[in-house]
Amino acid sequence: MERSETVCRYCGVSYLIYHEFHQLNNRLAQLEKELQEVRESAEREKAQREALELGRLEWERALDLEVRRKAEETERSVREELEEKSRDTGRLLREEFEAKHERKRREMEGNYQKISGEKEKQLRRELGDLEVERLRRQREELERTSVERENGLSDALQKANQNSDMLGKYLRQLEER
Repeated sequence: MERSETVCRYCGVSYLIYHEFHQLNNRLAQLEKELQEVRESAEREKAQREALELGRLEWERALDLEVRRKAEETERSVREELEEKSRDTGRLLREEFEAKHERKRREMEGNYQKISGEKEKQLRRELGDLEVERLRRQREELERTSVERENGLSDALQKANQNSDMLGKYLRQLEER
């Protein structure tokens, strides 16, 4: 081929160089396009990473809030359950104490009844013994006073008999006179 066929008439550059330059230019444009796509892809990935990071952070915050809410609910329910168990335990202990107290009261009342019954029997025996002793003394006193009265009456009767004998004597003497 001739040089006129391989060289440009206007600029004098060889078509092969021009063709290579044009290919390099196309290649450069293509690489710049790919670079731009890679940059855009990198920016998209960066934006996606940031969005994912923000999403992760929001998710973590939401999860943290949910965990706290669940923990608060669990704590509240456990506290309520413990308070209810505490109330039930207090009520059961109070009922048990009252039942124990009532048993002790009944037992003490029974012991008191038993002791007071025994004391009453003992006092009645002692009172009976005292009454028997008082009655014995009274009888002795009555017997003594009755003996004294009998003696007194017997003395009076003897005196009366003597007086009557004397009166009878006087009467006979008077009749004789």
